[in-house]
Amino acid sequence: MMNQSVTIDLSKAQEQKLASVSPLNLWQKRLTILLIVQVLLVLGLFAYQKNSRVQVNAQPLLAVGIADIDRVVIQDASNNTTLQKTGDQWQLPELQQLPVDKQKLEGILQKLEGTKLTWPVTTTASSHERFEVSDGKFERHIELFQGDNKKAELWLGTSPGFKKIHLRRAGEDQVYAVELTSFEFAAEAKDWLQKDLLAVKDISTIKAADYTLQKTADSWSFVSANQDETTEKVDANKVAELVSGLNNLQIQELATQAPQGETTSLAVKSAAGEFQYDFVKAENEYFVKRSDRDNYFKLSQYEFERVAARTKADLAAAAQATESGETNPVQS
Repeated sequence: MMNQSVTIDLSKAQEQKLASVSPLNLWQKRLTILLIVQVLLVLGLFAYQKNSRVQVNAQPLLAVGIADIDRVVIQDASNNTTLQKTGDQWQLPELQQLPVDKQKLEGILQKLEGTKLTWPVTTTASSHERFEVSDGKFERHIELFQGDNKKAELWLGTSPGFKKIHLRRAGEDQVYAVELTSFEFAAEAKDWLQKDLLAVKDISTIKAADYTLQKTADSWSFVSANQDETTEKVDANKVAELVSGLNNLQIQELATQAPQGETTSLAVKSAAGEFQYDFVKAENEYFVKRSDRDNYFKLSQYEFERVAARTKADLAAAAQATESGETNPVQS
């Protein structure tokens, strides 16, 4: 009798325990399932948007080939410049039609042609001021022409990261982040000037006030006007530096007027012809003019000194080398 009573009490306790625990377990399972479904939905939506951006929205920045472009106008907040193509040559109308650095210009045009637009950063006109791609506030405003027809118009603004910039096309509200920089699109003509304009290659003779250098085969030697005079040997390395200075002479910009100062002249004969260089030191500035052009150009002190500051004593071999009978062939 006693055993039966205990059994009945235990059964009731188990029923009460099950009644109190089961609803909680049931809700925990439901919430876990709901959480898993939500995570799967988020992952699926992210994957869909990522694929849609790449596959649906990718498009070329330009609707015209760069080969058709013959005029480029670039503007910043305070400057603007025009690059004009005449025949096969790009020139600077603002700098007396001097030649453009063709490699630099073609490089950025190719970058524009190869740029693809994917998902926009924003699609609202109200954001243009903030990203600095509005008509009145921008880092660069770029126009590409074919004749009188404007083929593309772009605004470059703020940078969202390394070597990236916000960009907007004319007539659109969309703003994109692309792999360009505003520094590549200089708005001053001097920055587009061909810097090796006065360099000369394949030199055979260099004549200065106190020396004449002549190239024979692959070696250089001093030439004396007096056949009875003993000719000094050249320092191969120093003559090579002089020749390299003329081969790679870099100007900075067009001088606004003819400079007044100490002038050093240098006559050069090359495969391209004969030229006379006039190097001028005017206080702390340095200039150069070549005989086939009417303009003086600024150049750095380094460029000046490695060419114009050379004398025969600088280029001659050391005395002990001369006395030992060593020869100094110069390769160039």
